[in-house]
Amino acid sequence: MVSPESVGPSALRGWLGFAGFYVAAFAVLGTYMQYFPGWLRGSGGLTEGQVSLVMAAGTIARTLAGPYWAQRVDRTGDARRVLLMLSIASVGAFALFSVSHSLLWAWLAAFLFGSVYSPMYPIVDAAALQGASAGGYAFSRLRMVGSVAFLVIILVVGACLDHFGGSLVFAFVLVGLVAMVASALALPRGFAGVQSTERVHTPWWLPLRSRSFVLLLVASALIQGSHATFYNLSTLHWTDHGISKTMAGALWAEGILAEIVLLFVAKRTVDKWRPTTLLMVGGAAAVVRWIVVGLTTSVPCLVAVGWLHALSFGLTYLGSLRALQRRVPLAQQATAQGLLGSATSGVGMVVCGLIGGFVYERFAGLGFFLMAAFAAIGCGLAWRLRAAADSQSQPPQTQAASNPE
Repeated sequence: MVSPESVGPSALRGWLGFAGFYVAAFAVLGTYMQYFPGWLRGSGGLTEGQVSLVMAAGTIARTLAGPYWAQRVDRTGDARRVLLMLSIASVGAFALFSVSHSLLWAWLAAFLFGSVYSPMYPIVDAAALQGASAGGYAFSRLRMVGSVAFLVIILVVGACLDHFGGSLVFAFVLVGLVAMVASALALPRGFAGVQSTERVHTPWWLPLRSRSFVLLLVASALIQGSHATFYNLSTLHWTDHGISKTMAGALWAEGILAEIVLLFVAKRTVDKWRPTTLLMVGGAAAVVRWIVVGLTTSVPCLVAVGWLHALSFGLTYLGSLRALQRRVPLAQQATAQGLLGSATSGVGMVVCGLIGGFVYERFAGLGFFLMAAFAAIGCGLAWRLRAAADSQSQPPQTQAASNPE
């Protein structure tokens, strides 16, 4: 595990608190994203299209609830309290899947779960970004801890499921959610970087008045949303073509390993790039990746293209965060991060996931070609965002830094 750079005792406690929460949160995310769709199809008796509907319920809920919870952080100045409350609620909401025996009840359970579970990720990202700025350590390496946890859990869970059956998925997710509750207690109090006197109660939609911010949301949503079919159905696609769950877990692990490498070296490499450069390179990599995934289930080819996850997800993720950080005042960044999460993991995932799921049900691997088209559009919008920033003759009149995107 990577240690933080040389920081003081207070910053070290903050780093450890965030790192612990990232470990628990990404252990849950890895199990839920890769293996829970299979649980829904097996134990839940749903078709691939119905699985996509249920998974989309959570992202719809995140789209609606995410900005509300994020604004609660900006208003109260206490990310820890909000994350602890949401972690506890997530345990109860997920438990409802055990008594959901129809598509309707599974959809409702997923909606409730998505309302309290999914909004935690942009909140902790916003808090950790500000904590990193105040404490003098690299956010990318802190976030890398979550990626390491994701990598380990998909390998361990995949091996367990091959030996003991898919019914264990539910228990793995539930235990992980309980660990999130425990880890939330160790988070630093308050919200680093913003004093209570700086806080103003502004409407959640205020950042949407910026045209460039909206363009950023749409570009990010299309590129990240293009991953939806891969997240929801890649394991099913591969196992239906004779690839074992262990190998499917290894293919996912390869992509996460690439992401870990990127986050480790980001401070001295891609962190120096403009945010729009990160977005455009990430979008182009997604186009190539989904074309190859749609063309073949050859393991060597999948291994070769799996490394592009570092670019398609990693660069897009970092580029979105950096662009937001430059354009949004500090006291509104949790709200803006919630809006970004709603756009990328909400609207983008819902639209692309639903379309991709039903196209996949009818045409199988061809659904991935549609995802490549979404990523290409997002790449083009990122170029427009860059051009708009270059054409500005005056810096934006906000408290954010006036560096170009």
